[in-house]
Amino acid sequence: MHPKHSSFVPLLTALAAAAMLAACGGDDNNGSTSSGNSGTGGTTPAATVSGVVGGTTLRNPTGFAASSASGVDYAKSTTGDDVQQKIVPTVYANATVCADTNGNGACDNGEPSTRSAADGSFKLTTAAASLVAVVDTDATYTDASGGTARVAGKMVLRSVPDQAANGATVALSPLSTEVVRLTEAEHLSVSDAKAAIAARLSLTGGTADVTVAPDDVLALPAKVADARASAALLSEANTLATRYQLASAILDRGYASDAATDPVSTIQAAQDAAFNPEGIPRYDHLFVVVFENHSNQTIDDPAYPNFYKYLNQEGNKAANYFSTGNPSEPNYISLASADDWGVADDNAWNCLPAGDTANQPTDVYVPLNACNADTKVHNLKGRRNLFTALYNVGMPTRVYSESMDPGQDPRRDGAGNAAITAVNVTSGLGATEPMIASLYKTKHHPAVNFDEVRNRPDFFRNLNRTVGGGQWDAAIDTYAKGKGITWNTHQFEDDLKSGDIGALNYIVPDQCDDIHGTGSAVADCTNAAAGIKRGDAYAKYLVETIKASPVWKNTSRRSAIVMLFDEGSSFYGSSSCCGWNVGGGATSGWPLGEGINTAVARYNGGNKGDGPTIFSLLTNQPNAPKQVIDSDAYSHFSFVRTMQDMFALADPGVATSYMNRSKYTEKYIAQNLANLAEYSGSANTHFDSVRPMNHKYVVQSGDLVSGGATKGVSGSGSLSGGNTAAGPDATQTSIWAIKS
Repeated sequence: MHPKHSSFVPLLTALAAAAMLAACGGDDNNGSTSSGNSGTGGTTPAATVSGVVGGTTLRNPTGFAASSASGVDYAKSTTGDDVQQKIVPTVYANATVCADTNGNGACDNGEPSTRSAADGSFKLTTAAASLVAVVDTDATYTDASGGTARVAGKMVLRSVPDQAANGATVALSPLSTEVVRLTEAEHLSVSDAKAAIAARLSLTGGTADVTVAPDDVLALPAKVADARASAALLSEANTLATRYQLASAILDRGYASDAATDPVSTIQAAQDAAFNPEGIPRYDHLFVVVFENHSNQTIDDPAYPNFYKYLNQEGNKAANYFSTGNPSEPNYISLASADDWGVADDNAWNCLPAGDTANQPTDVYVPLNACNADTKVHNLKGRRNLFTALYNVGMPTRVYSESMDPGQDPRRDGAGNAAITAVNVTSGLGATEPMIASLYKTKHHPAVNFDEVRNRPDFFRNLNRTVGGGQWDAAIDTYAKGKGITWNTHQFEDDLKSGDIGALNYIVPDQCDDIHGTGSAVADCTNAAAGIKRGDAYAKYLVETIKASPVWKNTSRRSAIVMLFDEGSSFYGSSSCCGWNVGGGATSGWPLGEGINTAVARYNGGNKGDGPTIFSLLTNQPNAPKQVIDSDAYSHFSFVRTMQDMFALADPGVATSYMNRSKYTEKYIAQNLANLAEYSGSANTHFDSVRPMNHKYVVQSGDLVSGGATKGVSGSGSLSGGNTAAGPDATQTSIWAIKS
């Protein structure tokens, strides 16, 4: 995350807290205390409660992604560090701890209170009550290097009275706070709340099963003997902490996104808003499958039964979803960052304008020839993106690509290999065909253009994994084994079984299975009907593989599959909506609110769109609605905003917390119109602005929708031949809804 916009602080967890407590002798009387009236009228005797306020911080590996002419290193960075980010324990000193006698989630005057000691421990004399820990900017924590750091933002943590029963040590953490929230928001008992959390974290039926017992949710680490259960609890507490920090910010300012429309006055309301920002619920795992170059008009057809089923029967769809650029590369950049930064071609990620030294790749080894005669910057430095935003809060991401050459550097395009042959089963002809070139293309890799991401130690390990289901999988494996190359064509399938998947997972089929085509008749690798049939079969493979996994079958976890196409195959009235350079006129030169003050090279050539495309959604929630059609206008920028809400990466009350053009809501554009030249000609401020995909807008008769046969260009200002809506959708239910 760009430092200017980093709004999240080191994260808390009961397990980490208890570990430090045990190490530091937290049962000693080493915290200052203050006792007062319990507010119970003297009916409940006061007792001394011991506890700890603890948490986690992130330990990032040092160095950079390691590579050389002989290959890449998946395990170690350039400094020899293990490439994986780790969540490590810490404790919070000088946090205010009180007995929440009035149940308002705050430490009020007259309530018994104390401060946590240097080891995070506290003692408090009070009658039975929920406890609150206010971890504010005057608190400190031990960072991953062992130093002392000051907390950057406030967080309120809570406990249930049961935690102090029989003199037990109370761990105040995001996990304890989640138990409290579930008792309030879902009206669960404490036991049921713990069971719900345990069920979400458990994974059975795979290759690395995890069993979290309900009592483990609030247990001391000595009672959580299973290392996998402990790790799952740590990860969950880490994820929850971002929500509770957001809830504290919402409560303190008194509204979720706007004081006039969504005021907030209680901690319960603030937490509800933090778990459903802009109407987008939390999902644990999102699988984003990117196909190529087709619109609803060609794909949404019973002739392609799997696509049709996912769009119209088993899933939900955004019926007016638009691409952001042309050709492929700018769309993949936008799907990760809500901007294409002026890139309007498929040139290599290291291509730069002549003489540009500031944006040269920082890779220790660049596997491509120099490309210094472009007009646009393809190697993006310091640009906010989802990979960095999620990494900064300790949430994993993955990129899975199909049909890579065995042992190849993923920063190069696939070369193919005539010695690797396999039968084409989708054609029905039984032909044996060679593995053609260009099945894997870096222009279709959503992370490769971002210099900081590409050089992160875990880039090769986590953002260059494989997915199977392709024509040549078995032949690739056989070839690799014969050549002594360690290679696995089905990491995605293995990860689904082990649970080693990301919060956000991009899945990129090869150029035959994604229906892009290479122009080759081999493998039906065209974008004609035979190619669509091949893509339809591959969509079925992916969906059925995910659905068969223990991850999907655990409906206590929320998982969703998005299948979208990077761009359309025809314009149908307008090439773009929702955050574009309207009408192709002058632009601001760079996205506002990013700390940029010099023009981005050829920025006015990007973000133009290439027509309406396809967006379908399947979820694993048994009570989720199906066959919902959302006819509002959305784009890749809208989807990126939606994902920021889904993973609590942004604050709806702070416009600039949203990255790049995803912040360009109707309100933000109006407030900054003087600096947004491209919007001065907007003919429809709703159509041309960005919003989350929450189905809040009620479509009106006459609103612009995709359709028609006349080519248009960017935005409403140049729309011609487009269709209009007849009226509202049948329901305003969100396509992301987890229950009807």
